Amino acid sequence: MNLTSDVGFSWKFTDPIWLIKVDQVDSQLGIELRTEETMEHYFAVIHVHSYEVTKIKIPIKIDWWSTLLGIKGNQLIIGVYQNQRNPGPITLMRYDWKSNVILEEITNFQLHELTDTFIKGKVLKEEGFEFLEISLGEEKNMEEISLPTIFSSKSSAFDTVAAYLRRKNLEPKEEVAYLEINDHILILYYLQNEELMDKHLLWLKEEKVVHEFILDDQVNGISAESFMVLGKKLIFVQNRKNIKIYDL
Repeated sequence: MNLTSDVGFSWKFTDPIWLIKVDQVDSQLGIELRTEETMEHYFAVIHVHSYEVTKIKIPIKIDWWSTLLGIKGNQLIIGVYQNQRNPGPITLMRYDWKSNVILEEITNFQLHELTDTFIKGKVLKEEGFEFLEISLGEEKNMEEISLPTIFSSKSSAFDTVAAYLRRKNLEPKEEVAYLEINDHILILYYLQNEELMDKHLLWLKEEKVVHEFILDDQVNGISAESFMVLGKKLIFVQNRKNIKIYDL
């Protein structure tokens, strides 16, 4: 039995969510969406406290070989691949989504390292290269982000989590994602559904069930996407098109 009703924030997009980037300073999500029919893609920004949603269409051609690298305040950092067969170099673009202005385009950028807090690489030039680092937030001003640990079915940690789920007559497959934060426990797991699998998220508080979600049904296999906690907000994607946010 759930301890709370489904009172979290929910927003359904018309197209699948491709990836999510987090701005830990301004507590917002940068979301990349892609249409499967035309292979066109666009972006959205969601503030996780006010729940304000802004849909963004950049005023230049953005094709399938472009991707969102990060979000910082009013800026989306986008990488545009120059050669579809070569992962680098790329054109690095900074776009102000509130003013609808391209602030900067850096060509021949070779990406070296990408995290939630910085983008590092070097700009290739005729006479060598120049190192470039873009900070996505100051450590002291950031809301903490917590991500689950993924345990494969061959690990002892998987066996420990599976033993608990089996007490609920659930038989997890392939892997589980586990996060313990304060007095909350979050477990993502897969159940066999004929030849396919269903993806579930279990939310516990003080060993009592708060909520059980089906994130996706009849998927072909496991996927890297799971869930996160930003500050005290649980964030996950459901049915590929729904973004859900709950207060822990």
